[in-house]
Amino acid sequence: MNNRWTEEAIVQRVDELDADLGWYQNIDLRNGLSTKSRRVWGEDSDHPKKRFDEMASAIPEDLKGTSVLDIGCNAGFFSFESMDRGATDVTGIDLKQGYIDQANFCADVRGQNVDFHTRDIYDLPALGRTFDLVFCIGILYHCKYLKQAVESVASVASGTVLVETAIHPGNNDLPLVRFIRSSQYSGPDSKGAARLPGHWHPNMTALKDLFYESGFSRVEEVFTDGGRGGIACHR
Repeated sequence: MNNRWTEEAIVQRVDELDADLGWYQNIDLRNGLSTKSRRVWGEDSDHPKKRFDEMASAIPEDLKGTSVLDIGCNAGFFSFESMDRGATDVTGIDLKQGYIDQANFCADVRGQNVDFHTRDIYDLPALGRTFDLVFCIGILYHCKYLKQAVESVASVASGTVLVETAIHPGNNDLPLVRFIRSSQYSGPDSKGAARLPGHWHPNMTALKDLFYESGFSRVEEVFTDGGRGGIACHR
């Protein structure tokens, strides 16, 4: 932990950032301190631990010498996990400046150097470089232009892309993508049903095919769990 931060100052800044935007991700700030203490956007106080656990088998234990891009980084959970595994060249991007502010605060407290900045997923080619490992966790179903987003992700990936997203469960005989209206629920009405997230829910076959079509030679299913799924895409 960065010694210039006192415990009192950390707690105060965590509370300020919570009041501003809310902590969607729980980040370990060392010495028993962390960021998230309540549900935000329906996610529990340990989010994104479940997402990480679901994708963990595809994340290398040793990332020394590996360049990493964390797309939709939020407060930086996957960026910091990468640094803890030895990566030193880590970039995190998000649309919202408020999340970048959270991520930069966490990096400062943790004493880690990550390039966090605002950027749209469709603007990734403007980075002017590629990365060995790309995280795209909980992002694609928010994208209005799904195929364009996938192609943008592919343009900056020289090695592996790890993708977790909302999927349409069930029949995978055909590559199908379900469109979700912004007011659509998982049941016949809103009573007792959850609002479905985002706009595009491909089935697992379609999700794999989107990345095959974008130039990856091997795409493997990492997990499926109801309406969520993950894949590992390799050049």
